[in-house]
Amino acid sequence: TLAGGQLLDPPGKTGVAGLLASLLMEGTDKKTSAELEEAIDLLGARITVGAGREAIRISGSTLARTFEPTLALVEELLLEPRWDTTEFARLERELATHLRDREASPPSIASNVFSRLLYGDRHAFGTPASGTPETVAGIELRDLQAYYDTNLSPTHATFHVAGAVSQARVIAALEGLTERWPAKHVAFPAQPAPAEPEGRTVYFVDVPGAKQSVLQVGRLALSATDPDFTRLDFANERLGGNSSGRLFQLLRIEKGYTYGATSRMAETLEVGPWFAQTSVRANVTLESLVLLRDQIRNYAATFTEDDAGITRNQILKGNTRAFESLNAKLGLLRRMSRLELPSDFLERDQATLMGMTRDDFRQVIAEYLDESRMIYVVVGDAETQLDRMAELGYGEPVLLDIYGRRR
Repeated sequence: TLAGGQLLDPPGKTGVAGLLASLLMEGTDKKTSAELEEAIDLLGARITVGAGREAIRISGSTLARTFEPTLALVEELLLEPRWDTTEFARLERELATHLRDREASPPSIASNVFSRLLYGDRHAFGTPASGTPETVAGIELRDLQAYYDTNLSPTHATFHVAGAVSQARVIAALEGLTERWPAKHVAFPAQPAPAEPEGRTVYFVDVPGAKQSVLQVGRLALSATDPDFTRLDFANERLGGNSSGRLFQLLRIEKGYTYGATSRMAETLEVGPWFAQTSVRANVTLESLVLLRDQIRNYAATFTEDDAGITRNQILKGNTRAFESLNAKLGLLRRMSRLELPSDFLERDQATLMGMTRDDFRQVIAEYLDESRMIYVVVGDAETQLDRMAELGYGEPVLLDIYGRRR
C-alpha cells in the first residue's frame, strides 16, 4: 500500500494516480503487456493495481509455493514501469469513456455531487478520485512519470501478507525491494478544512425521464482516526448498517419503495461523511425523503435498551466469522497500518461495544447524526418531482447540474 493516491494528484489533474495504477499493469521494461499477463498466468497468480482517495494499492494472490516468483513480478512492475505511449493513450481513452458513462449514472451523479457539496472545490475529495472529463483531458504521460518519481517511496509504503508463508520467508523475498527501491521524502499537501454547507438544504439534479430517484442524506462527521469513529459506527448499525436496520425495514419491507436503503461511515484519514442512501420509485420521492428525515431526526430519542442489546449481539455474532478469509485478514493488517492501531484493536473495540449503554448510544447519535446539520441530495426527474421538494419543509430546493454547480 503506497500512501497518497488522489491526495497527491497535481492540481487540476485529478486522475493521474488512477491512470498510473492502470499503466503499471501494462508491461515493464522487460515485458510487454501480453508478456506480463502470461508470466502472471503461468504462476496461477493474480496481480492488480488500483488507486483510491488516499492510497495506491498493489495486491495479488498466488500459491504458497509460487510466492517468491509472484513477488518478483510485483517488484518488476513497481520498479521498472514500461511507460508505453500506446498503452497510455488507450487507457486515457477508456477512462474518458468511463467518465462519460458515470455522467449518465444517477447513483454516480448523487455520490459526486454529495462529495462536492461537503468538501467544496478546494479540497481534493470535492472531485471524484477517477477525475472528471475536464481534469483528465489535460493529463499527459509525463504527469504519470512525475507522480511516480516524486511520490512512490518505501518511506510511505506498507507491505501485508496472509497465507502459508513464514515471516522469515517474506522478509527474504523482500530483499530485492529493500536494495533497489531508494527512500525519498514525500510531501503531502495539507487539505483545506471544508466549510460546512447549510443544513436542511435540498439539492436537486435533474435527470429527465428518470423512473427512480437517488437520495443521499448526510454530513461530514469524523476521521477514521477519531476515537469516536468506532462508537458512531456501532451506533449506525440499527439505523442502516444492514438489512435488519430501520431504513431497510421501513423503506423496503414495509413501504416497498426501494430494493435497499443503508447508512454508513466513510473510513478515511481525512474527515469523512456519515450518509444514508437509497434509490426509490420516482413517484414516492418526497414520501421517501420524509421517512429518511424522520428516521434520522428521531433516532437518538427512539434508541432503546433493546436496540443496544441487538446492536451488541449482531456485531459480536458477525465478528465470529468476519475475519476467516485471507482477504479479511489482509484488511485487518491494512487497517492496523493505516490507522496505527494496536494488534489487539478488535478486542478493544469489542470491549468498547460491550461497555456502551443506551445513553452512550444516544449521546453519540445526538452529537454526530444531528439532522439539522445534514444536506439532502436528490437525483431524479425534475418535471415530475422538483415542485414537490418544498413540501419537505426546508424551503425551495437548489437546482444543480450533474457536477454540483448551480444552474
